[in-house]
Amino acid sequence: MPLPYGVRVVLISVILSGLASVASAESDGTARLALVIGNSGYAANPLINPVNDAEDMAARLQEIGYDVYDDGPMLEQDLRGMQVAIRDFTRGLNPGDLAVVYYSGHGFEYKGTNYLIPIDNEEIQFADDVPDWSYAAPRLLERIAATGATGVIILDACRNNPLPERGAARDAGVGLARMASPAGASAFIMYSAGPGQTASDGDGRNGLFTAALLEALEDPHRRIDDIMYEVSYSVRNATQGRQVPWLEFAFAGEIPPHLQSGEDLIEHNEVPDAAGNGSGKPGRGILSAGVPLYGAIALDGPPGPGGVRIDLLAGGYENAAQLGGDCLGFVASNPDFEMDWSEENGPITLRSESATPTVMVMYGPDQIWRCAAVGPEGSPPSLELNRAPEGLYRIWVGTALETDIAPDSVLVIEPLDMSARPIAMSPQDRSQGGDPGAGGAIEDLN
Repeated sequence: MPLPYGVRVVLISVILSGLASVASAESDGTARLALVIGNSGYAANPLINPVNDAEDMAARLQEIGYDVYDDGPMLEQDLRGMQVAIRDFTRGLNPGDLAVVYYSGHGFEYKGTNYLIPIDNEEIQFADDVPDWSYAAPRLLERIAATGATGVIILDACRNNPLPERGAARDAGVGLARMASPAGASAFIMYSAGPGQTASDGDGRNGLFTAALLEALEDPHRRIDDIMYEVSYSVRNATQGRQVPWLEFAFAGEIPPHLQSGEDLIEHNEVPDAAGNGSGKPGRGILSAGVPLYGAIALDGPPGPGGVRIDLLAGGYENAAQLGGDCLGFVASNPDFEMDWSEENGPITLRSESATPTVMVMYGPDQIWRCAAVGPEGSPPSLELNRAPEGLYRIWVGTALETDIAPDSVLVIEPLDMSARPIAMSPQDRSQGGDPGAGGAIEDLN
């Protein structure tokens, strides 16, 4: 899946029904409300999963303490039904509330504006019909912002729905476009796919994005950005980088809110890192003790002559410059791998091979960060372990530049070629004109 910390919130909508209590007895004093909409039965281009997605999402939100508008999902909504539900839901919000709006169905970007498509879409014959017969997503943001509530808008609505256009102009985009929140608003916006990408409708009960979100909500006592990171990486890996959920946010506070209230709330970092990349992605911080995304690498002695080669997807949302030194590029919060290295494994080189320029980051048992970028003449980034502390090393493979699509990469681990390393002579050797190749010590460049 890429946001700095001035945050905008879009998640799943929680709507307050006339029968539901506006003032939920939340331990943190925040009312948690949701509006859930699912459209599958379109007059043109029906979908498989959205109704199931909305039913399951509404049930899950209720389980974790949300008041859901109309006491359940709003299914198969025409344009007027969507307008009324959004109007009534937002009228029930108050400053400080956490409002989740979830939409699953067709979504369409036209001339830079995102539209949510109602099921009575038979009037939409051409792209320029969309503004007249759909709900403009920015209007939803405006209505939430006007109440002083924090909005979490989740749009599982990036399915491909190409429409013919009148004339030669190409005003309709692929997937959904970024949305700017109104000035001063607190809103998180989660897209099921990044700009220019489309989302999978899925072969099972749920779409790929919503299935990952439902799984992440099994552990809801976390901040919104942590939950979204889990969803993004799950979908990214399931699609080999073809679909990367995207988060944008503009938030008035220092730390994004927890999706669920209560005790034992999890803070991954006390103050979010600004990431410094200007992309709008949240900076959760690079976690030196994070759970490796791809697992552990076990070396049984030195690698063989051909080395060890492991496929992975490179990159992430975190700017490695936050680590200081010569670190740069964009990596995941959690490491890609962990590896227990000892002298028995011998001196080794780790490098990243990819058609896209990559970087490498490694955190060792000595609590030192080691970083490498593309070398002279485009040589791949590499790191060495030689006469280094024994213990657990965590490894990240990132991209040199920020990218929406995670590129294929290969992590190569092979014996270090000691013959090419410079030789350091002792002062006594130099004074005697000694041969550095005979008795000289190999200099440790680490």
